[in-house]
Amino acid sequence: MEAAAELIVEKGWEATTAAEIGRRAGYSRTMVHARFGGKEAILEDFLQEYVGRLNPNPNPEATGMDQVLGHIDRIRDLYAHDPDVLRAMFVSTFEAMKTTSPLRERVTDQLAGGVANVADGLRKGQRDKSVRRDIDVDRAVGDISAVFFGIAFLWLALPAGFDLDTELAHARTRIVRDYGT
Repeated sequence: MEAAAELIVEKGWEATTAAEIGRRAGYSRTMVHARFGGKEAILEDFLQEYVGRLNPNPNPEATGMDQVLGHIDRIRDLYAHDPDVLRAMFVSTFEAMKTTSPLRERVTDQLAGGVANVADGLRKGQRDKSVRRDIDVDRAVGDISAVFFGIAFLWLALPAGFDLDTELAHARTRIVRDYGT
């Protein structure tokens, strides 16, 4: 996964081959194909990692606001422990927006699931009183999503001068301030 992440950041998913991933990881092409079966299987493992880390099922014990903030907290945690994988996840997400990308449908479905989880968290928060009742949930979801993806894009585009963790912390504070009770 680390070799795949490095190559995705360098070249993008579509330009990366299974053979290159194997060489970077120190394995032969034969070993990569024996283990994964090909590039699509590597993609499946990579996306499972992505979904599992950044968009798990909501914790039923969490407040609605905690459920919303959990998305940012998971990104910050992944950044602290494996920034290369996080960078590759974002590169893959943005690359998937090309209409010809084989990742497009899969990534779009995952993003829709994340957006739905944020909306569910806000609605749950309105019921449990951790989120203000007067907010427009659809507008809040759009705002939170735009801030998140804007921060991700700036981190990729300006890696030397952009502190991802600080920006995510500011976004987290603003979400609590603007939408919390």
